[in-house]
Amino acid sequence: MTLSITATATLDAQSEALLTRAAELEALWCTGSQLWFGTSGEPVTGTQVARHLDAALGAMERDGWMPGEFGLWQALDGPTDVKSVSISVLELVICAHTGASAAEPRLWDTVPGRTFDQVRALLQAGAAYARAHGPSAATTA
Repeated sequence: MTLSITATATLDAQSEALLTRAAELEALWCTGSQLWFGTSGEPVTGTQVARHLDAALGAMERDGWMPGEFGLWQALDGPTDVKSVSISVLELVICAHTGASAAEPRLWDTVPGRTFDQVRALLQAGAAYARAHGPSAATTA
């Protein structure tokens, strides 16, 4: 399957094609379930990541999004393992959306012209991906 999405196309958090492409990238990038382990080597579930991304979005909606002052870098802060996997999930979504081979999600929202609607869609797509493709607690034990 070839997914042609340009960097300027609107990111649709509910796009099944986007989530499918992210899953394909995960399969290419990671061996086994490598993506779903934090930097300490501890497993992280899809539910944990989805909750973390939902909380980041909630914080941004509550406190206001201001790239460079309060953006993805600050909103994604939290437990190291969950944060690192959440960033990897967002990277998958960005790369699936843009066709890039790598991305730093915590800098993505600082691109000139970026809107909060785009940031919201990224976090929603990341949470949807984690819920759909992340391991459950039973599979990480």
